[in-house]
Amino acid sequence: MSNAGNDAQEALVALVGALEARDSFANDHSRRVSQIAVRLAKIFKLDAETVKKIGNAGLLHDIGMVSVPDAILLKPGSFTEAERTVIREAPNVAGKILEPIKSLRDERLMVLHHGERWDGSGYPDGLKEEAIPIGARFIAIAEAIDAMTQNRVYRRARPLSFCLEQLEENAGSQFDPKIAKVAIAALAKGLVRARPDKTGN
Repeated sequence: MSNAGNDAQEALVALVGALEARDSFANDHSRRVSQIAVRLAKIFKLDAETVKKIGNAGLLHDIGMVSVPDAILLKPGSFTEAERTVIREAPNVAGKILEPIKSLRDERLMVLHHGERWDGSGYPDGLKEEAIPIGARFIAIAEAIDAMTQNRVYRRARPLSFCLEQLEENAGSQFDPKIAKVAIAALAKGLVRARPDKTGN
């Protein structure tokens, strides 16, 4: 990556940090998602370059949430359908933010499509199965793991057993079944921790 590309990425990561500062419950969420996705990708034996791109995309996956008002982002209860529509527009916003940065072309697609579902019912484009970029599939599972095992505005963190049940139940519908299988085994064996520390261990 060029120096200009590095500078742009660092600026975007700083923007993500500022975004997460709006919500104490989201603190370090993007870093954790990146770490979990990278660990799973390594277990899956993806090549080093792809793993690196997944890590970058994990850090940037929520950058489009900058377009979501605090009234929605910090809402303690469930979202209305109108509010969900605003949130579902965030990947498109992220895609527009990342589009000028040619060195992050692959990462942009991972970020843009991490809300897609294996069965084609996700967003923004309703991509299905292998049409979903593989990095986006890893980020989707990593984000779900982090979301379930961290405290949220509206609920306490779920136990690991609940997380494992949800991954198994949604494999083949929400999640790539092969990646879900790897994630379940890795979490159960402690090879991937749901709450990685600041050193990445």
